[in-house]
Amino acid sequence: MLTADQKEAILRGAGVATPAFPSPGVLWRQQRQHDAAPGSRTNPQAGMDTDLAAKQWAHAINTLFIAYSAARAARSLRKAEEARQLSVLRQLQCPARADAETGSAAASGARKARRPRRRSRAMG
Repeated sequence: MLTADQKEAILRGAGVATPAFPSPGVLWRQQRQHDAAPGSRTNPQAGMDTDLAAKQWAHAINTLFIAYSAARAARSLRKAEEARQLSVLRQLQCPARADAETGSAAASGARKARRPRRRSRAMG
């Protein structure tokens, strides 16, 4: 099973925008902005719990990774179905080509059979 860090690396490599891992300074500023909002009664110095922030980040990464995996699987299934349909079409087309090629090969063989063989001068 992949860790959240590995999933994030895969998502970044695929070009998916991922949230940054929360640092303590950023968490404290976010909590302070939230607490400064009207009607907030919490202590601005408390800051957000880093464990909670890490769990929220991991949950966000897991959610993004599930969506990415589902999209990738759907794309793979579409490609497989397209390849199957192409194969069927080629098989339907092949007998017509084979008949045309066999007919021309038979005609060329008949022409060769009509020509008299040349004898080599050494045998002659």
